[in-house]
Amino acid sequence: MPVNRTMKRSRRATMASGSSVGLFFFVVSSAVAFLPKQQLATKLASPITGSNLFESIESAVIESPSGATENPEVQSLKSELMELADRTKRGFTASAADKKKAKEIVESLQRLQTIPDPARSYYDQSATSAVAAGEIADTSNNSISGKWTLIYTDAPDITGLDTSRNPFSTAKLGRIGQECDPPYIKNVIEWVRPDWAKDLPFSGSDESRILQKVVTSGSATPSKPTFVDLKVAGLELVAGGGSSDGNVVETIQNQGLPAGLLSINPVDLKGPLNPPFGRFEILYLDEEFRAIRTSQNFLAVNKRCNEGDEWF
Repeated sequence: MPVNRTMKRSRRATMASGSSVGLFFFVVSSAVAFLPKQQLATKLASPITGSNLFESIESAVIESPSGATENPEVQSLKSELMELADRTKRGFTASAADKKKAKEIVESLQRLQTIPDPARSYYDQSATSAVAAGEIADTSNNSISGKWTLIYTDAPDITGLDTSRNPFSTAKLGRIGQECDPPYIKNVIEWVRPDWAKDLPFSGSDESRILQKVVTSGSATPSKPTFVDLKVAGLELVAGGGSSDGNVVETIQNQGLPAGLLSINPVDLKGPLNPPFGRFEILYLDEEFRAIRTSQNFLAVNKRCNEGDEWF
């Protein structure tokens, strides 16, 4: 999404904040540094396949939530794209041929787009009529507003977060999503406890997780209804799942040291400066699916989180 110079800065910021999350897990692991290396070497982290996610998506594309039958060509293209995304583990292991095929599918979906103004929820409402503003609020399922889970990307700043090739990573990459709540767009990265740390004290449970949110503000105009311009707004670090009742010891015991501390004291960093963060173009949008292209010509395909399957 960013221009080259801004993307480089933002990529360093993303990786730096990801490293900060990893340091939380490192604090835990360092407590048992005396364990034999042979014992640690057997506790390898396994890659995330995401098969359950794609099984749920497969059943969702046959019929839209409104009950309307979907265009068979659109349904076929989306199914083909989901198969590719599942096989390449969200695009993280995609070959050049896979990436080319994904772009061809998205371009075909773009030609079948029926929503003329997918970015309308990010129009400046102060410059929009009251009637139009009401339409924006009433038709949110046909806009990008809402929560989304990433199912495919070829953007290197995202695929570079993959921890599956590093069995001793201090945090394991989980799901990736985006929350669009005008005027903000939050890019959400889930970090979970690495497999090798599950027997360590204060490491939490399989449900312990940290959500890293890179916060941007978005804006769009009726003259360019498929483009959203972004500015940096801040960074949030919160514990995912359970909430704290104020008991520090019990919270850390239940959620682990890193997630427990963030459950008690979440991080919310926002400043007065909001530099440009680039833009993205919405290539395809329906009630369940969204495909965008960044300003650097990378793709990101997301599935909408419906009520009951939200994870952040």
